Amino acid sequence: MITVFGLLGSPSAELRASAAAADWVVGGRRHLDALAVPDARRITLGALRLAIAQIAALPPTSAVTVVASGDPLFFGVVRSLRAAGLQPRVVTAPSSIAAAFAAVGVPWDDAVVVSAHGRPLGRGLNLARAYPKVAVFTSAENGVRELAAGLAGLSRRFVLAERLGEDDERVLILDASQALTVEPREPNVVLIVTPSTLDDDPPWAAVQAAPDRADRPQVAAAAAVAFVRMLPEPGDLVWVTGPLADELAALADWAGAAVTTVASGEPDLILTDDLRNLSGRSPRCVVLTTPHPDPLPAGYRWSAESIGDHHLTTGVRA
Repeated sequence: MITVFGLLGSPSAELRASAAAADWVVGGRRHLDALAVPDARRITLGALRLAIAQIAALPPTSAVTVVASGDPLFFGVVRSLRAAGLQPRVVTAPSSIAAAFAAVGVPWDDAVVVSAHGRPLGRGLNLARAYPKVAVFTSAENGVRELAAGLAGLSRRFVLAERLGEDDERVLILDASQALTVEPREPNVVLIVTPSTLDDDPPWAAVQAAPDRADRPQVAAAAAVAFVRMLPEPGDLVWVTGPLADELAALADWAGAAVTTVASGEPDLILTDDLRNLSGRSPRCVVLTTPHPDPLPAGYRWSAESIGDHHLTTGVRA
C-alpha cells in the first residue's frame, strides 16, 4: 500500500502515525527529518525518477508513505506514481499556490500556473509577459531573482511566499528592483502580477478557471495568414517586425503568447542581431520585411509568400 500525504506546515497526527508504521518513508530531507524517520527506512527524494523506480521495485506488500509539499495531485508526485503503474491512496493538503494567493487575499481562478521546478524558465517568463496574474513553482536555480531579471522593463510586482505553513513563514510583496536583490528562503513560490492586480479584481466571465480571453482582433488578411503559419500557443514568444507588426502582436497576445516587436530597419541587421539574441528562447519568429536577408538564420522553418502589398517571410523554430 502506497499512501501519499500532502504537507503544508506541521505534520498531522495521521501523517506521523503513517510514517511511524511504514516500511519505507519517501520524501525530501527536511520532511523526513521533521518526521524523525530512521535512515534505514528512508528513501530521500532527489531525482524523482530514481525514487519512483525504488518504490516500484519494492515488494507489493510493503507499506510506503510518501510525503510531498502541498497538494500532491497538482504538479505533484501522484502523476509520476500513476505513470509507473502505481495506484496510491492520497491524503492531500492545500497547494502552496493556493496558500500564496490566500496570503495576499487575491482570487486565483483567473491565474496561470506554471512550474519552473526542474524545468526551463522560458515558458514561465513568456506567460508572465502575456498575462497579468501568473503563479510559478520555483526552484533554487529558477527563483524570484531569475524571474525578475527575465522580466526587466515590464511593470510587474512579485509576491515571494516562503516556507508556507511553517512557523517562520514569510510573504513579501516586491517591486522589480527588490526582487532582483532579495535573498529567498527555500522552499518558496512566486506570484507575478500587474501592480493593479493586488488592489482590484477585473471583470471575469467565470466560465472556466483560466484568464478571460478578449475578442479576436480584426486584422488584415496578410496578418491572419502569417498568424496561421506560426500558430502561437500560451508560453510562446513571437518576434515581429515590419508594417504588420502591430496586428501580429495583437493576434499573438490574443492567443496568450508573449510578443517582442522590433523596430523596422535594415533586414540584415535586424535578423543578425535581434534574432540571434532571441533564438534561444523564441519558439516562434515572424519576419515581415522586404526584401528578406539571404541566407536566413538557421534553426527555423522558413516560408515566403506575397499577399496583396505585403511580402511575408515567416519562420517557425524547428
